[in-house]
Amino acid sequence: MYITKYDEENKLWSGRGDKPLYNPEISLAQVLFSAMELHAPKIAQISDNNGIEMTFDEIRLKTIRAAQNLQELGYQPKQVFAFMIRNSHHVAPTVFGAISIGCSVNSLDPSFGKTELLHMLGTTKPDLMFCDVESYELVKECLVQLENDAKIFTFGGSDGESEPVENLFAETGTESSFMPVEVDAVNDIALIVCSSGTTGLSKGVCLSHAAVIDGMVQLGRTISSDVMLCFSSLYWISGFIALLKGTMSGATRIITTDIYSPELQLALYEKYKVTWAFCAPYHIVLMMKSEKFAETDLSSLRVQTVAGSKFPLHVKNEINSHLSNGSAGSFYGMSETCGIVSGEYPQSSGSDGAGQLLSGVKMKVVDDQGNRCGPNVDGEICLQQNFKFLGYYGNQQATDELYDDEGFIMSGDIGHFDDDGNLYIIDRKKDLMKYRGFQISPSEMDAFLIESPDIKSSCVVGIPDELGSDLPAAVIVRADGSNISGEEVYDMVAEHFADYYHLRGGVYFVDSLPTTLSGKVLRRKAKEMAIELFKEHSG
Repeated sequence: MYITKYDEENKLWSGRGDKPLYNPEISLAQVLFSAMELHAPKIAQISDNNGIEMTFDEIRLKTIRAAQNLQELGYQPKQVFAFMIRNSHHVAPTVFGAISIGCSVNSLDPSFGKTELLHMLGTTKPDLMFCDVESYELVKECLVQLENDAKIFTFGGSDGESEPVENLFAETGTESSFMPVEVDAVNDIALIVCSSGTTGLSKGVCLSHAAVIDGMVQLGRTISSDVMLCFSSLYWISGFIALLKGTMSGATRIITTDIYSPELQLALYEKYKVTWAFCAPYHIVLMMKSEKFAETDLSSLRVQTVAGSKFPLHVKNEINSHLSNGSAGSFYGMSETCGIVSGEYPQSSGSDGAGQLLSGVKMKVVDDQGNRCGPNVDGEICLQQNFKFLGYYGNQQATDELYDDEGFIMSGDIGHFDDDGNLYIIDRKKDLMKYRGFQISPSEMDAFLIESPDIKSSCVVGIPDELGSDLPAAVIVRADGSNISGEEVYDMVAEHFADYYHLRGGVYFVDSLPTTLSGKVLRRKAKEMAIELFKEHSG
């Protein structure tokens, strides 16, 4: 159970306990191997798209072979391996193999275009590249442009000069003697996870072995009998949580290379009797709007973890009314913290908050002048954990700007604690809009608009005007069969919100919103769409 303690004198909130729950000198690979040996005969993952099942022992053996064959190819500890892959059945042993020889895993979004890919490959300069075969030509083009001669392994076949990843699983004859490479667990980089990129080009978030293990251990909530589902690729920290926490817990993970849809999510819940799932509030809303929702058996679901943005209370209450043997709870975290730092555990709190702090987490709330705030006062959330964040890869300036003078990470999120120690997130500091000095929360407006049966999805953004204000605008995808007009959407907002929330930037209907493969809306790209549409209508 997560519990928040409050130091009134210093206006500081902290989770229960302030020491790591394991030996901080061991590597992530050691923890993974121990778990795979413990759960050896159990099914570790099932690939829904092709029906392939793998036990923990099979993944362990392939991990060893991948590690040994990579060493045979001459790869050394502390090199960077980039992965631009969907959730296919050979991902786990390949990633684990890289970690086992002390290399850093840099995860990229499978939906990256050339601009984003050039930026990240130019930042991390990988020594070895892994990608889906469909992405080979783009990856090769970018590497050539960057004058990077990294070898490319492909998943799902080979193309051009690429080598199929299956070649890494060739027998070596020395599997029984393999030992993971020793690392400096506190200071060596295990993962380089991209920041979300919703407001700009991504940065490479460097996480140590110790920070990753600590994040997984503190999370809790998974047991060996769990069946886990998370659509996120390894581009998202949630994808790593599912992979690493699932392995460490001995749970069975359901994976797929198919693109997310609410119908697929519901089908997988019922087909595999999923007990633990991770998704965004946006996915919960889409799922409940699906025609399949009412007829889907959700009785197996024990834990529905919801994170990524604010989880509106009415949505939380509605989904919980359908979970007869479990609950959906709100969790809060960021890539720089290796995932979740607060959550509702063991069940939903019945509020729209993000729960209580995990062990080892310290937080303060500061106003625009840097003063610490007490309970029920909004400010920027700043935090510390057991292990330091290793910074943004190749970007010392951005790393320095992340910390305040007291060594706290400035999250960029606005929120507060209530009198009982529950954390409430209002919005992203950078996403907040201002109209004539009034602050506007776009996620609050999205949560309202998505309630309408005529609206399938929504993204509210700000259109800059000549006075330095943001004109609220809504980019809308109509529900099937709906003919809702822009005037009707405008009136809905006008009747519900104060004057400064009114959609003065316009209402724009599109066939689809720009999203990642896992379904997360890219607000930055939606804003670019809205600005172009605003110019067309204004001209």
